[in-house]
Amino acid sequence: MKKTFLRAAFCLSLAATATTVVFSCSNNDDDTTETPTQTIDPNKFEGTITKGNVVTLDATKTYKLTGKLLVEGGATLIIPAGTKIVANEGANYLIVDRNAKIFINGTATAPVVFEGAINSPGSWGGLVVLGNAPSNRSAAGTSTSELGELTYGGTAKDDNSGSIQYVIIKNSGFKYNPSKEFNGLSLFGVGSGTKVSYVSVVDGADDGVEFFGGNVNADHILVLGVGDDSVDWTEGWQGTADYIYAARKKEYFNAAEPGNRGIEADTQDTDPNTTFGNGASNPTIKNATFLGNVKGTESQAMKIRAGSQGQFDNIVLSNFSTGIDFETDRTLAWFQAGSYVKNVRFESIGTNIKGKNTAGTSVDLTAAVTVNANATGAGNGSSLPDWAKGWSGVSAFTAADAGN
Repeated sequence: MKKTFLRAAFCLSLAATATTVVFSCSNNDDDTTETPTQTIDPNKFEGTITKGNVVTLDATKTYKLTGKLLVEGGATLIIPAGTKIVANEGANYLIVDRNAKIFINGTATAPVVFEGAINSPGSWGGLVVLGNAPSNRSAAGTSTSELGELTYGGTAKDDNSGSIQYVIIKNSGFKYNPSKEFNGLSLFGVGSGTKVSYVSVVDGADDGVEFFGGNVNADHILVLGVGDDSVDWTEGWQGTADYIYAARKKEYFNAAEPGNRGIEADTQDTDPNTTFGNGASNPTIKNATFLGNVKGTESQAMKIRAGSQGQFDNIVLSNFSTGIDFETDRTLAWFQAGSYVKNVRFESIGTNIKGKNTAGTSVDLTAAVTVNANATGAGNGSSLPDWAKGWSGVSAFTAADAGN
């Protein structure tokens, strides 16, 4: 009786707001085959897309992100090509939980656009995806996300959270407090079954793209003018990133957050032997260009530390005070043991290579890096590659546009 009453009350409540939500209700308390449908009011794009629902947005409408929108486990959100989502100022963000799926189906001629109602870095949150692939924070491979405070991770390295392609994310990086802020795209324990391709993060206040463990692969990533690191990883990420063009912007040269590193690489596990989850971070980074300027204390093209490993090939680094900065014993041991940094081109770099062990003693890592003055990086040296033009809204960019 109680269940029937609550169901009836729920349906009547939804009927009263039919312009906002449509939900399929059944009078059969034991009906386990119903497939409810839920739609969202474009003028109040917030709340929860609940388990079992599939929501498809309408590309002819502009969606106003007015709060947190959660895609619950077992639910699906589909965003068609050409859809525009405008976020109000504040902690407004889109988060996809474990066992949920998001399909951002942008195209080269009609990308999906997320932007702030206020055209300013950090005016809104960002896009957050949680999967079931391992984090090395615990023996179970799980942890709690700093954004959304939900459980992520597990043991499913090939987990599938959907696909994200041809999307532009502007003005992200809202700051909760001095030590906690959103990134443009945050991937927590996302598995290799998820597609991440042709993503642009522009004018954000924190990192462009950050990987928290997982095994997801990404390609064709454009990051311009973010306040912190362009690409960041930790917790045992072991995917690939192929074709990255990332740069500071000279218009922020004198800003409080002018931008930091091109790459910040960590492992940050709780086990000193890195036996949890995937173990140490060990991604493969290929065909990448990182442009900076000398502003700030973290003018480093690539900072690799805290046990992170990695394999790098065809990299262009330009305009930073430091090119590659290796730190901590476990990181140094990895890069001294093999040829893992190949075909690197340094342009206008103050110090090309630095190394320091855990005790703080300088170590010569020059032999760990193979230099190639003809490396092409993302495809066109320090200039914007062809694959980044058009769909991203950017037609040209050079090292001069990054500042110095």
